[in-house]
Amino acid sequence: MADRLAEALVHAVSGDITKRGPAEKMLKEFEQRNFPMYLQQLCAQVQNPKLPIPARQLAGIQLKNTIVARDEQRRHELEKRWLLLQQQIRGNIKMQLLHTLNVDEEKLRNIAAQVVAKVAAIEIPRNQWRGLVPQLLSAIAEKKTKDQLKEACFTTLGYVCEECPEQLQNHSNQILNAIATGMSKEQSNGKIKLEATRALANTLPMVKKNFNVPKERQLIMQMIFSASQSPDPRVRLACMQCLEEVARSYYKYMSRDIGNIFTLTSEAIKKEGEDIAKQAIEFWTTVCEEEIDIQLDAKELEGKRQPKQMFGFVKTAAPKLIPLLLMCLTKQSEDPEDETWNVAEAAACCLQRIAQNIEDAVVPLVLPFVTKKIKDPNWRLRDAATIAFACILDGPTKQKLNGLVKQAFGVILQHMEDSQQHVKDSAAWTIGKICDDLPETISADILPRLMNALGRGLSQTPKVANHVCWAIHNLAKEVKIVNGTSALSKYFPKMVEQLLATASRGDADHTLQHSAFEAMNQMIYNAAPDTYPFIARLVPELLSRLRKTLQVQGNLSQHQLTRIGNAQAQLCAALSFSIVKNPQQNQQYMNHLMEFLIRVLRQPNSVAHEEALMCISAVARCTGQRFINYMKVLQPFVMRHLRDTSSYKICSIATGLVGDITRALEIKIAPFCNEIVEELMRNFRNADLDRIVKPRILNCLGDIALAIGGHFERYLQWVMKSLEDASGIDFMDSRDDYDNVEYLNTLRESILETYVSILQGLHDDGKEGLFFRYMDKMVALVQRIANDPDMDSMVIRAACSLIGDLARLLGVKNPKVKMFLLNNAPFKKIIQDGLSSKDDDTRKQANYAREKLQDLTKT
Repeated sequence: MADRLAEALVHAVSGDITKRGPAEKMLKEFEQRNFPMYLQQLCAQVQNPKLPIPARQLAGIQLKNTIVARDEQRRHELEKRWLLLQQQIRGNIKMQLLHTLNVDEEKLRNIAAQVVAKVAAIEIPRNQWRGLVPQLLSAIAEKKTKDQLKEACFTTLGYVCEECPEQLQNHSNQILNAIATGMSKEQSNGKIKLEATRALANTLPMVKKNFNVPKERQLIMQMIFSASQSPDPRVRLACMQCLEEVARSYYKYMSRDIGNIFTLTSEAIKKEGEDIAKQAIEFWTTVCEEEIDIQLDAKELEGKRQPKQMFGFVKTAAPKLIPLLLMCLTKQSEDPEDETWNVAEAAACCLQRIAQNIEDAVVPLVLPFVTKKIKDPNWRLRDAATIAFACILDGPTKQKLNGLVKQAFGVILQHMEDSQQHVKDSAAWTIGKICDDLPETISADILPRLMNALGRGLSQTPKVANHVCWAIHNLAKEVKIVNGTSALSKYFPKMVEQLLATASRGDADHTLQHSAFEAMNQMIYNAAPDTYPFIARLVPELLSRLRKTLQVQGNLSQHQLTRIGNAQAQLCAALSFSIVKNPQQNQQYMNHLMEFLIRVLRQPNSVAHEEALMCISAVARCTGQRFINYMKVLQPFVMRHLRDTSSYKICSIATGLVGDITRALEIKIAPFCNEIVEELMRNFRNADLDRIVKPRILNCLGDIALAIGGHFERYLQWVMKSLEDASGIDFMDSRDDYDNVEYLNTLRESILETYVSILQGLHDDGKEGLFFRYMDKMVALVQRIANDPDMDSMVIRAACSLIGDLARLLGVKNPKVKMFLLNNAPFKKIIQDGLSSKDDDTRKQANYAREKLQDLTKT
């Protein structure tokens, strides 16, 4: 295999497509034919000095791609395949990889370092390859080690620490000591110092126990400050990356050093090259985000737990930092179509975060620049002032901004006709921000000018048109419907036609197509009734476009297939929003629409499948029990996507579709339930399925219970066991993770709502007595909720609904349930919490529960 593999690698990097195609095919065949041998030979070819460097690089890349993938399911498959290799073969491959760290070519050493880290990410969490880090540290410490190997060991160490932070914390002292030697003033080799500094940036998140000790913390900070004076700009850049990681991981410890950090970063913004200046700005963006998160957490935790301490670093720095950012806004790229992240964009991002952080205090620091420069003859200043104005629209209070926006709106609209492309683009983005953040400033006299400007903007360059679509989307989202009409109604037909034309432009890329459809869909979604006749005429046009995408045939490239799939997805979404606006009038199109949607589902494009399934949900809502006509042909596709747990999103959408179909068909869903419920239960128990789908599964089971009533008895035992198991989740050891708290509340709300649906469904057929045997488990959940300081109003509302139904449906018939309900202190606490809630619906359900308990005292 060796010679043939070497030849294939050489041909695979050839510019001759007649050689490259067959070579790539041969590489795949080698992998499939003898995977262990293929891996070992790839390692050998990376080290093969007779092979051209590009071919050796490709060998390393191929090796990496056999171990790791972006797609989560594929990554799990590759990990499993690696672990199934014999221990001896894996050991030989790892040894060869470590030998590759000492080859002369830096690019090859770097690829080897990446592969070592990916193997470590698989093995170290499984308590394998525990000697890797000690081996790297030993090579770094050994005086006889060649400098190029030390450099590669630092690179590898940084990658490994990034991949396995939790498992390597016991090595943190030795790792920091090694990095300190690499970053020290005595280190004369610039490349070693660079890689050691980069390794520190990757290592910082895992050295919490060291950072918690003041002396060690100061030693680490001193390492960064010292290296920041390096003559090598790459080292100075790595130091800025270290500071950003300090801000992200150790905000609470920054008070002592923030003055030095400000000096360092401000000088970098003023004097350093683009990359270092961007990184210095991104440090302050990260500090802003940390402080914004602290403020949000403080609001969420009000009265529950002590939030993190807020030091206000940004507010203190803002008077000196903002002028530097405004200066950076004038450093735009010469090419208006250039999408490269530059210092001007970094400054704009940071300024937005500052506005969100310090709110009204940002206005006097930015407004003088805007006022002075927004009409400046120099387009860079004119553009920077426009961007600066847009950046402060999210954060300050509306009272602070409304008057300013009204004054500036006319100038911004004029900029839509500016001779300079940059200014047009910035004006379109600013209008989008105004429509999103301050729609109330768009008065009746300004709206006609705005709509004309947006209509003309759709014919501008794709970049400008994309921002115009976003502005239309935001404007449509905020419009109010009064007496069957809205301020946008008279513009509706023309604007929808313009958006459809924009999506069909010859120069429209996927982004613009998507934005145009998103804007149109939002207009349809929030359309007033006086536009429904036009929407009804739009449906056949959308169907015609969808049919044309299904008729495309021939040997299509992957790019063409993707473009068609995206178009199908966008058209399915547009049809979803359109048909529900006038269901009766659109009944004539349902058969054709379902035929097209089934054809979309037969094609291999997951994005289009998602939108097709959601469109089918809309059809179910429109057709009601007539949807039964489509079930025979549709069910295999529904089941296929329910089983696709590797894609949690499409599995979740399919679950939601089942719920919509169930509510449409009601009792007619019963013949299809065995297979559906079995799959829903399997998914609920699947530990690998993303947890976000689990509440939706419970809601779907509740819909089925409500629809089929007493027939749900056949599933009751298994569903109630799953509800019991889910009720035991509490995250008591990880309540500091607010995602866990949010998920727990969502899960509990779904559990309670499912109990309510099951009880009501059984009661409809006189089988509510079956519910009694599960009372103790359900009551235990309500008691836990009553004593949980993190419960939200939605959970309280669902609990009150359940208590009220228990009293109404069981308490009046069962004396034991009656006495239990009347003497249960946690139930009374839940109701009291509901009555004092700020949420109207929660108070309504609490009143319902209280009234039903009071009714029990009268019987």
